[in-house]
Amino acid sequence: MEKRSRLLDGILIGALVGAAVSMFDKQTRDHVIEGSRKLGAQVTKAIKNPKQTQEAIKEKFNEFKETVEHISEDVSFIAGKVDELREVTPQVLDIVKETKEVFTAEESNEHSLHQ
Repeated sequence: MEKRSRLLDGILIGALVGAAVSMFDKQTRDHVIEGSRKLGAQVTKAIKNPKQTQEAIKEKFNEFKETVEHISEDVSFIAGKVDELREVTPQVLDIVKETKEVFTAEESNEHSLHQ
């Protein structure tokens, strides 16, 4: 168990050192600061308007749920079409073979008549 703890400690320390080093870049610093400001504003708005935040979350959840349902319906439709193709393909191949045989037989008959 101590090895896991050391591994986790090493990962966390590495992440913190990496984050600190990346802050030497002004563009990264500015991006982090701007992102933090936006996040802070959103959190403040959510705290001041919990009902509105709750409604927004419900709305997004319902949109996500509808999207998943549509995708599920599309997948079912496609699966049905694949099954239909599996059933129809051998029949089409048989028709093509029969047609080829008929044309080959007619060609052979015409060829023998012309000789």
